[in-house]
This record gives sequence, C-alpha cells and structure tokens, in this order.
Amino acid sequence: MNKLDFGSGYNPGKDFKTCDIYGYVDYYFDPISYKIDTDDKFDYIRCRNVIHHIKDLTKLASELNRVLEDDGILEVIEPRKEYYNENYYLDYLWYRFVIPRYEVWFCNKYRDCRDYFNEFILEEYKIEDEKENFIYRKKKG
Repeated sequence: MNKLDFGSGYNPGKDFKTCDIYGYVDYYFDPISYKIDTDDKFDYIRCRNVIHHIKDLTKLASELNRVLEDDGILEVIEPRKEYYNENYYLDYLWYRFVIPRYEVWFCNKYRDCRDYFNEFILEEYKIEDEKENFIYRKKKG
C-alpha cells in the first residue's frame, strides 16, 4: 500500500511517504500553486493537524484528489471546534518562537472539513478527545 502523510513535518507515520513545505521529505507541497511534486498515486493519504494551515481548502482537495487512487482513502485529523483557539495559540508559539517557520500560515477561525472536501465521500466521522477524525473515500472515475 502506497501511503502519504501530507503535512507530516517532523513526525511522519510509520510506513508513510512524507510531504510538506520544508524539511527532508519525499515530496514537496507548493503552498502557492497547491501542487505536490509528484505524479505518483497513493492508496491512503493522511492529513494530521495540517488543514488549518492551508488557505484554500478547495484547491488542496483538488490536488489530493489528483494524487489519490480511485477508491483511495483520505483521513483528515483536526482540532475540534471547542479546542481550536487553544491549538491556534500553541501552533503560533511553536512556529513563530520555538521553531520559527514564517512561511507557515494560520487560519484564525475553525473550519469544518465537511464544507470543503466535496470531491470525496465522507464515510466516517468520529471525535477522539480534542480531535475530529474525518475518513473520506475518493469517488470513482
């Protein structure tokens, strides 16, 4: 199974290829063109705690759709609405003072992923502690 950890930064999942805007990764994501530098296809893509750093979720959804195999799985893990401000504050401290990464963008409000990933079928939604977990399947054809 070919798996991609999108926005994996310094902590990719086991057996995942990595994709981010910086670092020692397998693939780079260009936050201006919204392109991943590959024509490879993936059976499974995971976006863990990264969607709130993407300005245009519609463009991202199209790019993830491009690199996901037909019937492939997209997993999105994001902070719940109730924890969003706390997560925003911690991210801001981390990316501005601990590991300064000024190219990292922050959305200043909670966005519900169900409003943006319309190119996919939402198969499962669950809440795990302070996180929301969305499991999407790519529409065939």
